[in-house]
Amino acid sequence: MTTHLYLHATPITLQPAHGEAIALALSLDRLLADGLARFPPGEAAIERAIATTEDALMPHVAALRAHPVEVLWVADDGLAALPPLLGDEARTRWHIDAVERAFNLLADVGAGLPAHRAGLPAQPRFIAALVVVRELMHHVGWQQLQLPQPA
Repeated sequence: MTTHLYLHATPITLQPAHGEAIALALSLDRLLADGLARFPPGEAAIERAIATTEDALMPHVAALRAHPVEVLWVADDGLAALPPLLGDEARTRWHIDAVERAFNLLADVGAGLPAHRAGLPAQPRFIAALVVVRELMHHVGWQQLQLPQPA
């Protein structure tokens, strides 16, 4: 089954295949305003974004785990930079390990690695979207991320 994630909705919304939509007390704009708008983001801004995302997510983890999900579907363009970052622009489905690899690049940049060396795109909305997707997949236990076909 698939759960759809609407990153650009305010608030960010998840729509399981069965059941009610789940609105998180979170938006990409809020994460940007709280420090991710600056590129490259610093370690404190990344940690703040993680904590904010976790605070919005935790009340819903049990409900999200109740729906057996094989794939988290994200059609919003916020993650369009993920395939090039991971070196495969034609690919549309990613395992949690690939999402973690991208997230670790972000953490390395926050710790001082030059963003250009990590290959991290200078796109603050991508950074915010990556934090949200990684935290969802990590805490809910979803293993697959599906993106739309590249335009």
